[in-house]
Parts: sequence; structure tokens; C-alpha cells
Amino acid sequence: MQVPLKVGKDTLLDPNAIEYQWIRNLTSEGVPQQQINNVIQHCLGGTPQTAELMRQIALKQSSIHELLKLI
Repeated sequence: MQVPLKVGKDTLLDPNAIEYQWIRNLTSEGVPQQQINNVIQHCLGGTPQTAELMRQIALKQSSIHELLKLI
């Protein structure tokens, strides 16, 4: 079952949004990638694919525009 994202487009477009900062912080603390993705889905909604893209965007490994194509 797909859970809609609980954050708006303005948040997704802002690379300095607290949500992306939170993801970067989890990474810097050494939290495993899959666990980060699970937490993103649990807290922010979305699919495994959107969670992975949000993690990649936070780490500057992907473009915000890739995420916008999915939502």
C-alpha cells in the first residue's frame, strides 16, 4: 500500500529543508542506508523508491527533479 508523502512540494524543492538535514544527520551518525529509508517512509510517507530518492537528494547524489517526476 502506497502512503502519500506527508511533506509538501515546497519542502521537497528546498535542499536545506529540515527533512533533508535530518536525513544527512542520520547518515553522519552511521545509520545503515536501509534503516534510513525505512525511517523516511515511516515518518514522511511515500514508497521505498521515494524514500531512496530523498536520501540520495539529501546526500547530493540525485536531483530533486527525479523525485518530482514520481509524485
